[in-house]
Amino acid sequence: MDIPKDLKLRHLEAFLAVAETGTISAAARAQNVSQPAMSKTLSDLEAQLGTPLFERTGRRAILTAGGEVFRRHAVASLQSLEAGCRVLRAPTHTDLVKVGVLPTVAGGFFPSVALEFYDQRPDARIGVMTGPNRYLIDLLRSGKIDLMIGRIPGSKDMPGLAFEHLYDEPIELVARAGHPALGLDPAQILSEYPLILPNPGAIIRQSVDQYLSALGLSSLRPAFETVALPVALTMLESSDMLWFISRGVVEREVKDGSLVALDMKADYMSGAVGLTRKTGFDQNNLTNLLATLSHQRAAKNTAH
Repeated sequence: MDIPKDLKLRHLEAFLAVAETGTISAAARAQNVSQPAMSKTLSDLEAQLGTPLFERTGRRAILTAGGEVFRRHAVASLQSLEAGCRVLRAPTHTDLVKVGVLPTVAGGFFPSVALEFYDQRPDARIGVMTGPNRYLIDLLRSGKIDLMIGRIPGSKDMPGLAFEHLYDEPIELVARAGHPALGLDPAQILSEYPLILPNPGAIIRQSVDQYLSALGLSSLRPAFETVALPVALTMLESSDMLWFISRGVVEREVKDGSLVALDMKADYMSGAVGLTRKTGFDQNNLTNLLATLSHQRAAKNTAH
């Protein structure tokens, strides 16, 4: 992960307080700490990130361009963390199954399974957590979620876990409809147009890197790195950028024609999607029902 090892929640809270109030003194009062302590916390954060987050003009603290970018991510991160805490702090009921969902199934496959679950058990609930693969695996190991649905974890993460295959899913290279690269050779396309790659920690990143290496493009520098559809979709629709991503993330957009999958001439760019649970998992009826419905939905989709 690219998160500094010494980054603490207090750093983000202090940064956001200064960004909101506009001065270190006001932020210190809001956080009920001394001004020197607030200044030190902010300086520590800037040192960890290796870039200034504010321009000091008199008593005012004005966000730099980098600070504004970091603010958006910090707000989103804290909101996601708060949502996760609410889910995990909820009272334990026998009518609750907690699921970690990765982006590859979040847009289409999992919602269809969840609706079938609701039809059969309207009295029960599904608590959904999203996040990076490693984060969800940690939740699974600690018992804070009952199962995870998405790409098969890497071999180093599998000890103590059991994987149930649902279907194989390809990695696509997608672009906006009408992109000038349609029909061109993959090596030419990737050399000429800006590229969005999956984040380095994403499971599919290794496969993408291997593909680029096979084309002699291992030194290619991406314009952006993300697996988040809302971010990438806006950039794709507004530019000539290309995006390597699992088909499940963009399946709806490809079907409605707003995005187009380019022919990469590489049939090996695919991987297993399925359920991951702890070995010797508890035979929870709701969890097993959700797993059964997932297998049934995968079989229906494959048959079509």
